[in-house]
Amino acid sequence: MLKRFLTVVLTLVVLLVGTASLFAAYPEKPVTVVVPYSAGGASDIMARLIAEFWKKYTGKDMVVTNVVGAEGAVAAQQMLTTRPDGYTVLWYHQAILGNYYLGVANIKWTDFTPACVVTKTARITAARADAPWKNLKEAIEDAKKNPKKYVYGAGAGGIAYLEYAPVEMAAPGAFRVVPNEGGDAQRITALLGGHVDVVPLALVSAVQYIKNGQIKVLALHDDEPDPFIPDAPTSASLGLPELNFPMTNTFFFPPKTLPGIVSEFNKIIAKIVADPEFKKKLAEVAYATPFFKTGKDLEDFWKKQDAIYKKAAETVK
Repeated sequence: MLKRFLTVVLTLVVLLVGTASLFAAYPEKPVTVVVPYSAGGASDIMARLIAEFWKKYTGKDMVVTNVVGAEGAVAAQQMLTTRPDGYTVLWYHQAILGNYYLGVANIKWTDFTPACVVTKTARITAARADAPWKNLKEAIEDAKKNPKKYVYGAGAGGIAYLEYAPVEMAAPGAFRVVPNEGGDAQRITALLGGHVDVVPLALVSAVQYIKNGQIKVLALHDDEPDPFIPDAPTSASLGLPELNFPMTNTFFFPPKTLPGIVSEFNKIIAKIVADPEFKKKLAEVAYATPFFKTGKDLEDFWKKQDAIYKKAAETVK
């Protein structure tokens, strides 16, 4: 009996050591990162920067592939049926929540194997520089006193559409809402042309206009200050806690990817985000900062964002 017991124990030890050794060898070949947006955008730029440092720390290539369509839903659907071997990973952000709660795609973030959230870029509410308000709270109070006088240029769907929800909660029906079929560039054109008075934007799209004094930041869509616009009022400071829409990019593996693979992947990404040169380049190319979370911290963050997006969708539907 003892001999059999020792044999079983020895076998398990060999298996565990062999498995650990297998994962420790990761990666043995190039890893493909699927970016669900066009080349040249913020998500694509950050993915390619990570790929540069992946090569530095592993000696292996990280190949960025762009799969465009339906605010990322096309790439996400493709990832659901991808082999879970650790060599194909999706680089996605909160658009997956917008797609799900607005009925664009029946794909949830929990359908995947989350690896790590890596970066954060700010989103803001902006107005023309000559607008009479210092912040979004003042704009909302003015709109409540003058219903339908001011125009909010929302997106036609996705995050920019849902970002209007907290404003609607604070001042039901006060703004005239004009859906915009385009992205940030179109909303900025409409704002500067006087067609709308308030718009939601990604900070990276607005930086040049903030610097040259054409637009002002009324609110930062986060409860923590942003280092690139430290004086911008946070949503929490304005009494708008639901206006919490930071843009955070996360690596998602296909369903059923083994925890050992995820662990080895995260170890490499942890080295990258701690690299001073990476931080410097990330700031320069995307006005973004490292925002590294794994495991329970990662899940808690996404659960909180999930609840915010769900409530926002219920408000604007």
